[in-house]
Amino acid sequence: MTVFRPFAALRYTSDGAPPHDFTDLIAPPYDVLSAADRFALEQRHAHNSVRIDFPHGAEDPDAYTKARTLLDDWLASNVLAVDPKPSYSIYRMTATDEAGVTRQTTGVLGGLGLEPPGTGDVLPHEETTSKDKADRLNLIRATQINTSPIWGLSLASGLGTVLNRLADASPPLAEGSDEEGVVHQIWRIDDLAAITEIALIAQSTPVVIADGHHRFETGLAYLAERSGSEGDANAIMALLVELADDQLVVRAIHRMVSFARPMSTETLLAGLSESFEIAESASVDATVTDHMATNCYLTAFTKDGTWSCTPKPRAFSDDVVLDSTRVKLALAKFAPDADVKYQHSVNTVSRTVQDGGCDLGILLRPATVAQIRSVANERTRMPAKTTFFWPKPRTGAVFRSVR
Repeated sequence: MTVFRPFAALRYTSDGAPPHDFTDLIAPPYDVLSAADRFALEQRHAHNSVRIDFPHGAEDPDAYTKARTLLDDWLASNVLAVDPKPSYSIYRMTATDEAGVTRQTTGVLGGLGLEPPGTGDVLPHEETTSKDKADRLNLIRATQINTSPIWGLSLASGLGTVLNRLADASPPLAEGSDEEGVVHQIWRIDDLAAITEIALIAQSTPVVIADGHHRFETGLAYLAERSGSEGDANAIMALLVELADDQLVVRAIHRMVSFARPMSTETLLAGLSESFEIAESASVDATVTDHMATNCYLTAFTKDGTWSCTPKPRAFSDDVVLDSTRVKLALAKFAPDADVKYQHSVNTVSRTVQDGGCDLGILLRPATVAQIRSVANERTRMPAKTTFFWPKPRTGAVFRSVR
């Protein structure tokens, strides 16, 4: 059974009536921030959550201790306060997607039980890439809090309906907007009947880790250091969202490929043509992903040209349905030693190719909710960096103790 329980949250305090505006206090996930982004957030507010979540670890060996001292100062001065009793927190994000349609994602924050991925009812969604986890482990050791949630997808039908009903019954506790115009809202749910209703649904089916695999593994490592602990270290803060089309915006993560040795355009196209039908295409623009979705092709481009790549019927086995898998297999055939980097922004991929930062850009189509559900039901994994879930929950909306 999935373990997903309420916890006594650490929250920013407010003297006024709700909703509290926490626009200047919340921050994007640490792993999408540059040093310049961090500085800008620090200047926005003296209590911005980035000051704890993204310490200057590479530059300052005492950064994690300073983060703990800052956290203690905020608690002592009532900048942050601990809820008097365990609660869930409904978290809603309202955004306008690329088609101009307003979308809402309504999830619930709770403590997701830690277990080795794939051994129980917490299912890994993707293969993981090599990544230094020392920073997150050092931070959790020092502060003993979860600063931001991982993202879990619930296979339980109706979770979104329940959360929306509970949220719509009262004004939010806090709300704010981000640089993309996304509105973030939080409700505290501490009524026993509502907690029980959420828990019964959330714990009835497996949970798929959509985003935060490395933080989940860091949580396991921290728990192992505290062997025999029965405290809050047994779980990690997670935003649980129903795996449903009306709750999720799933975008593709594109590939930026650098070859170990120079490769001519002719050689490159010959390699791609082992797996795809290749046709010259118009240069990359804002409409390219729409054309790809409509015409069922990928787009590959270099400084010298752009090509549509339609998967050949017999180049892949019938169970290969994801563009990320097709690209992985195709590159393994003709460029197994290629270096692949990942980026969700088409403009960034295009600019990197034109600036010589990589040799080849490959634009993929996003995985569908149905494909994600199929992988979850089969308890298998997608290739690393297949899905980009948008928008992203913000750091600082809620903190969770693991002491």
